[in-house]
Amino acid sequence: MGRIFRLFLLAFLPAALGAQPKGLHEFAEIGTALHSGDHTPLWQNALQHGLSSLDNYGYVRGGVTYRDTLGAHWSWGAGIDLAAGVGMDAAFVVQQAYADLAWRCFDLSVGSKEQASPFLNSELSTGGLVWSGNARPIPQVRAGIFDYIPVFRSSWFFIRGEVAYGWWTDSRYLRDASEGIRWYTEKIKYHHKEVDFRFGRPGGAWQFDAAYRLDNQFGGYIQNHPNQEWFPDGIDLGNGLKNYWKAFIPGKGEGGGGLEGERIAREGNFMGSEFLRLMYKTKGYRLSLYLENYFDDFSGMGKLNGFDGLWGLEYASSNPRSWLRGAVLEYYQTTHQSGPLHGSDADTGEKTGGADDYYNNYLYQGWTHWGQAMGNPLIASPAYFLDRIVQSPWGKGYMGFPYNRVRAFHLGLHGSIAPRWGYRLKCTVSRTWGTPLAPILEPLDNVSGFLEAQYEPAFWEGLRIVSSLSFDSGDIYGDSFGWQLKVRKNF
Repeated sequence: MGRIFRLFLLAFLPAALGAQPKGLHEFAEIGTALHSGDHTPLWQNALQHGLSSLDNYGYVRGGVTYRDTLGAHWSWGAGIDLAAGVGMDAAFVVQQAYADLAWRCFDLSVGSKEQASPFLNSELSTGGLVWSGNARPIPQVRAGIFDYIPVFRSSWFFIRGEVAYGWWTDSRYLRDASEGIRWYTEKIKYHHKEVDFRFGRPGGAWQFDAAYRLDNQFGGYIQNHPNQEWFPDGIDLGNGLKNYWKAFIPGKGEGGGGLEGERIAREGNFMGSEFLRLMYKTKGYRLSLYLENYFDDFSGMGKLNGFDGLWGLEYASSNPRSWLRGAVLEYYQTTHQSGPLHGSDADTGEKTGGADDYYNNYLYQGWTHWGQAMGNPLIASPAYFLDRIVQSPWGKGYMGFPYNRVRAFHLGLHGSIAPRWGYRLKCTVSRTWGTPLAPILEPLDNVSGFLEAQYEPAFWEGLRIVSSLSFDSGDIYGDSFGWQLKVRKNF
C-alpha cells in the first residue's frame, strides 16, 4: 500500500502556491462612486466581490499578503484585506482574511478570499452562473488540488478539484432587510465541490475544458420577526455534523409537513453548473467558445432546460499593448427552466416538473450574500428591490429574485489606447419575464453601458488610477448615470 501511495504522489508534482510570487506584498486603495437616478449603475456595482453599494459611497482599503516556501515541497501564504466606508451596508469590512498551505499538489485554504470563475474573463464577462465574484466572499475551509495536474504523468490529460465548507455572515443584514416579510433564515452553511478536466498539450493549438461544480445552502435557523407569529419557536434546519455529511452526499431527509417537508428529498438548496470550453491558440491570439449550463436538479443537469445557460465567444491577444487586447460576446438565457410547470410526488418528494425558479428557494432567501447575487448579476439581486414593491410572493422587502427569467446580449472589450493608458467597455441589453411562479404580464427591458479608463503614471511606479462612466436605462434596474473612481498603490 505504501508503494502505491508513493507512486500516486509522484503523479502529482506541482504545488498550487509555488507558482505564485513569494515575499511580502502590500497595497492601499481609495474608491468612490456617485450617481444620479435610482441606483449605482449595474456595471459599477456588479462583480466587485460585494465591495460596492447601490447608494453613493466611498471607501478606503488596505491589505498585505505574504507567501513563502517551507523546504522542498511545502509552501504557505496568508493575507488580510480591510476596508472602511460610508454609504455601504457596513462601515467596516473584513474583505479578505485567509491562510494557505500546500504540500506538493495538495492545497488547503482557510478564511475569506475573493474568487471568480476560473474559466471566464473576469474583466469582460457577465460572470459565472453559480459563483461570479459579484457578492462578498464567504469564509470557508477549502481543500483539494487547486492547480491542474497531469493524470499519471499524461502530457494531454489534466485534472483538478476541491471541496469546501463555509458560513454565511449576513444574518443581521437579512434580519434588518427582510423586516417587512414573515420570517428569515440565519446562520446558513455553505458547501461546494468541484472537479475540472482539461484535454490538450500545454503548448498545443487546441484545448478542451470540462468543469463540474455543485454548491449548496444548508442548515441555519428560520426565525420570526418580532411582529410575526408564524414560527414562535423558530425552526432548526439541521446544523449538526450529520448535516455536513448529508450536504456532501445528498440523501433523503426526515420528511415532515410544511416548511420542513421541503427537506424531504434533499438536504438544503442545491445548484450547480457544467462548463464546457473549446480553445484554439496561436502565437498571436487565442479564441475560446464556451457554454456554462446552470442546473437546480437532474432536469437541468441533463440539459432539459433548452438553451438556458451562458453562451460565449472570447478573443484574447498575446500583445499586452494591443488596442484590442480582449473581446467577449455572450448570450445569456434563463427563460426555459426545464418547463413551465412544477410538482413533486407526495410520497417520495421526487420532483416531477419544471419551473426550476433559478436562485430562489423556499427555505432560504435565495442564492445571495449581503443582498447580492452570488451567481450571474443579470438576474437582478434582491438588494435592488428592498424598497420597491415588485411582482413577487412577498412584496416589499422580498429577499429573493423577482426577475429570474432573463434573456441578454452582452459585449465586452478592453485594450490599450496609448502607453500606460487602457480602456474597458461593456454593453448589455436584457429582458425579463419575472419568474416561473410569478410571471409578469409585460416584459421589462434594460440597457446597461460602461466605459472605463485606466492610467499607470511613469513617475510613480505601482500607482493605478481607474475612472469610469456608466448608465442603466429601463425598468429592471431603473434609470441611472454614475461616475466611479479607484486609486490603488501597490508597494
